[in-house]
Amino acid sequence: MGAAAKRGVTSLLKRLREGRFIAIFGLGLVLFFVSGSDWFRNRDMVQNVAAFAHDKHFALRDGFAAFPEVAIVGIKETSLDQTYLAPLAEKSEAVRLMHDNTWPWPRTIHARVIERLFEAGAKIVAVDIAFASEREGDEELVAVLKKYSGRIILASVMQRPIGTTNVQFFHPHLKFEEAAGPKSRGLVLVDGAVIRRYSSHTSEMRELDMDDGVHDLVHFAVRSVELFTGQPVSPRYMEVLPYQGKPATFDYIPVEEIFMDAAFQQGSAHFKGRDVLRDKLVFYGPIAEIMHDVHMTPLGIMPGVEIHAHLASALIKDQRIIDASPLWAGAFTLAVVLICALLVLLNRNPLLQALSLASALVAAFVVTHLAFLKGVFFPIAPGLLAGFAAGFSGILYLFIVERLERAQVRKVFGRFVSKRIAEVVLKNADEFEHARAGERRSVAVLFSDIRSFTTWSENAAPENLVGQLNEYFERMVPLIEDTEGNAQKFIGDAILAAWGDTHSSGHAEDCRRAVVAALKMRTVLSALNTQWHGRADRITISIGVGINHGSVVTGEVGHSERREFTVLGDGVNFAARLESATKQFHTDCLVGESVEALTRGQFIYREVGYLRVKGKTKPVHIYTPLSDKTTPAPEWLADFHRALTLHRTRDFTAAVALFAEVKQRAGGEDFLCNWYTIHAQRYLTEPPPEDWDGSETLTEK
Repeated sequence: MGAAAKRGVTSLLKRLREGRFIAIFGLGLVLFFVSGSDWFRNRDMVQNVAAFAHDKHFALRDGFAAFPEVAIVGIKETSLDQTYLAPLAEKSEAVRLMHDNTWPWPRTIHARVIERLFEAGAKIVAVDIAFASEREGDEELVAVLKKYSGRIILASVMQRPIGTTNVQFFHPHLKFEEAAGPKSRGLVLVDGAVIRRYSSHTSEMRELDMDDGVHDLVHFAVRSVELFTGQPVSPRYMEVLPYQGKPATFDYIPVEEIFMDAAFQQGSAHFKGRDVLRDKLVFYGPIAEIMHDVHMTPLGIMPGVEIHAHLASALIKDQRIIDASPLWAGAFTLAVVLICALLVLLNRNPLLQALSLASALVAAFVVTHLAFLKGVFFPIAPGLLAGFAAGFSGILYLFIVERLERAQVRKVFGRFVSKRIAEVVLKNADEFEHARAGERRSVAVLFSDIRSFTTWSENAAPENLVGQLNEYFERMVPLIEDTEGNAQKFIGDAILAAWGDTHSSGHAEDCRRAVVAALKMRTVLSALNTQWHGRADRITISIGVGINHGSVVTGEVGHSERREFTVLGDGVNFAARLESATKQFHTDCLVGESVEALTRGQFIYREVGYLRVKGKTKPVHIYTPLSDKTTPAPEWLADFHRALTLHRTRDFTAAVALFAEVKQRAGGEDFLCNWYTIHAQRYLTEPPPEDWDGSETLTEK
């Protein structure tokens, strides 16, 4: 790829990254507008999410206590069990009729139930049984309806089989409706779906999707409440049905119990007596599952008659759940979408992006649930799905751009460092780009050199020289890279490495890794020399290592066709000075005072001196690392440092004596003890100037 093409790819990737806010927010806005369309709302996935959230709101909410002015008298399994009814039939004519007849019962039984309920003091009786055709006992039922005209609600049933658009209506027979009086009919919807919503007012035409504006069909429970309270209920179409709690929130009074005189007067295990029905809105209808009037609700399977009781109780207590206005619902969806997009943009790590996206969606549900508890229902599905789509698309967009950028940067960066370190650096490509363009940084620099390389190179066979050098580099460079260092360049036999130039783990950690690498180089070189010993094509070599931590300039320098990433400045030069000084002090590694200060908790150091190095105007403390803290310090080390203190405070006689003692304890020969003894003895005859600060000057580079 030519230079112009490379610049074009780099420019495109830059525009894609810089335009990520516009791209992702723009996509979020598109998804927001799509989420408001009928096409979106009619998708099965959207409806399934909406249903799940709807049901979860009810499941997480604490139920309310049953409203004491609403009661249920139900046709239970016992009411249809002739064996159970047999002993009771002898005590009640109505129960005898239940025993003698299978379902559907003659209307005489229903007439006597209604009569008994009003006898108990019921204020309104809502009969959840369809009287659409004529049957035996109609005359007695008509008579009771007339007797209590204006206080009875009859069921008008609308059936919509699940999976179909067919609608069938079964209204009460005209003679029953006329007997019960005006406004005595309430609409009951029967279908196989989960009952989550209801319409307080509708019409046959509306349910057939041909709305004529005449909403003359009133919901069964709504009509019952209007009759019970004497107040109209404001019309709502497809409003959330406000369940008061789980199934059996209301006690089911078995219908046969109300005909037992003892139970009617004093109460029983299932029926607390007639007083529990006094002044109540009583719903009467089937409860037994065999009668197929049980339905799925957000809280489980519930008899239809109890569903009406839940709605009536909520309406009487004014606990309706209203839908948020389209404006507020749209604002909520937009907020969720934009927040999801923003959270993805604010995080660079894909895992954090995914976690923040999930957290935002959970938070969105929590907000809608809090609103639900206050009686306001927000549609969550558009926000959740559009927000997820926006966030996921954002993650995907950033992932693709990052991968393309990584591939491009890897081509450039691969010339400078190992693939493993490249992967570490590419986690933050921006940091590398800044360093590559030129930046001042605090970096740990390691400079190593082979001793007497010039003499070796002049006398060795070329193939032996190159072969041994390559073998040496092959073992040393991985030690640097394994500690996340960057082996920047090879200068003949020298290695220049840095920690913190392309990526930093913190100043202290960068320095620790550099010292670890130096100690490993010491160990590996010893092993190499053992392998080379006795070979005619190899020689035993020694190295010097200098480590410094200081300010450098990083950058990519060179010709347009040949560049290298490097570090420049005094921080590098001082590391080279330290490496050179290892020869003078007969040690293999020296570190500057900044490195020692940052890592003294990890390594055992022997101070070499307070030295004025060539190129430095002020003296600096210089140290040699002995080992890490897993190895105990030599027992003489503390006395050596005490001897240095005596030397610097001009107590040269005591210093000479202590250096001699340390030398013997250190094995009988120690270059530093000898070096300081010579200087101290000289100062005894030629004292240093009055302003002497205890430092020594190195005259060699």
